[in-house]
Amino acid sequence: MKIKEVEKRTGITSHNIRFYEKEGLLNPSRNLSNGYREYTEADIQRINYIKLLRMLDISIKDIKVCLEKDEKLSDILTKHLEDLKKEETRIQQNLILCQEFVDKGIDDLPDDMIEQIICDKEAYINSLEEIKKQDKIQRIFFVSKQLSCIIGFTLVLILSVQFYITICLTYMNRALQIFILLLAVFLLGCIAKMIYMNETG
Repeated sequence: MKIKEVEKRTGITSHNIRFYEKEGLLNPSRNLSNGYREYTEADIQRINYIKLLRMLDISIKDIKVCLEKDEKLSDILTKHLEDLKKEETRIQQNLILCQEFVDKGIDDLPDDMIEQIICDKEAYINSLEEIKKQDKIQRIFFVSKQLSCIIGFTLVLILSVQFYITICLTYMNRALQIFILLLAVFLLGCIAKMIYMNETG
């Protein structure tokens, strides 16, 4: 088959196909009468194999080694996986740094910060992570305290209503009932204010 058909079946451009030939990854036969390349089903399979490895960011050099059986695919993939993990760590550190700069609204990096990061980027990242961890713990503690206040307020409210219904309405006259009701509302208001001040403070 001609190179145009190979393009259609593999999604690889003729330019790339010829590049693979130049690099020794592909060696199609030639028609003796006209000199044109003649590709076979085996060539199609080989191109798709190369395409897959390139999608995984395997280098041309490593693909060639693999195709020539100088090294097992599993060994090449293991080595590549280690490289990807290193790259992942580097990218993750850069993400943390960029996010830190954005959060702080930094438009110009101070000299001391630049020096600290350059001297020991990993230590700087670890210190940021430790600060974030402590902030997270403080947030959890704050939310727990707020939940305790809200639950306590709710319990006091329920008990107050129950007390008012069972005691005041049964045994007290109208004036005392109103006084007790106003007192309960005042106390509940004080508790609500304390919770609000604790939340905003």
